[in-house]
Amino acid sequence: MAGQSANALVLLTRPQSRNESLLRRLTKEGVEALAVPVLDIAPRLVDAASVPSPADFDLVVFVSGNALNCYLQQWRRRGNQRSRAWPPETRVAAVGAATARAVLDAGLVSADRLIVPLDDESQDSESLWRHLQTHTDEMSRVLIVRGQDGREWLGSRLEEAGLQVVRHASYERRTSIWPAAAAKQIHDAVSSGRPIICLLTSAHGVQAYSDNVQRHGLWPQCTAFHYVVIHPRVAGRLQSSLDALSSSGKVGELAVTICAPADDQIASTVMSLALR
Repeated sequence: MAGQSANALVLLTRPQSRNESLLRRLTKEGVEALAVPVLDIAPRLVDAASVPSPADFDLVVFVSGNALNCYLQQWRRRGNQRSRAWPPETRVAAVGAATARAVLDAGLVSADRLIVPLDDESQDSESLWRHLQTHTDEMSRVLIVRGQDGREWLGSRLEEAGLQVVRHASYERRTSIWPAAAAKQIHDAVSSGRPIICLLTSAHGVQAYSDNVQRHGLWPQCTAFHYVVIHPRVAGRLQSSLDALSSSGKVGELAVTICAPADDQIASTVMSLALR
């Protein structure tokens, strides 16, 4: 597709540092993209002694790459260098393939000690649970590492199976307000009739996105955007969030395409929409 050009403007709403590679790739393919993060991610400031040690658990579950990276920052502030080595008896689980790759890149465990949904499965807690069920007899204590809040579904399934579950918040999410210049660029694109394609990758991001479009006067124009999301749950949250902004309580069915969360699949999906 290199050398083609598209009239569409693509909004990349993932947190800072998560958009650059995809932005470069789209630009190379002739697609104009704008990085407009809707969430800031920051490690939670906690006393080092209060950070759970992986040695105290049979399994550590990371719900995202942010959860992993922020936990490692917290954990590695504990103790001496020897205590920072990942205990070989502690297995790791990841909710999705991108998080699994981050675990392997960090050198925590080998692939045979990592539990993760298959590539052709949904990258979510439900798929991970199907794999964890075959290992529950080998475990007694599980640590779930996440943001300051999150779904309780997986933790509840583990507890129902008789396991002790500890939930640790390694990072905080804060709404990132779009700068006026970025909002103007979106307004100009809308005014000129350009198609807008918007990437949303989390339910928390949907709410922060809704806050931004309302703050910057992009409501109800945003109901005509085409959305690329990574899970039906994100699509559902988007529909209900934009419905809530309408005086009638309903904006009509949004244009949504669901794709796998890996950058290759996101790029392919966005380019197919932008260049058609």
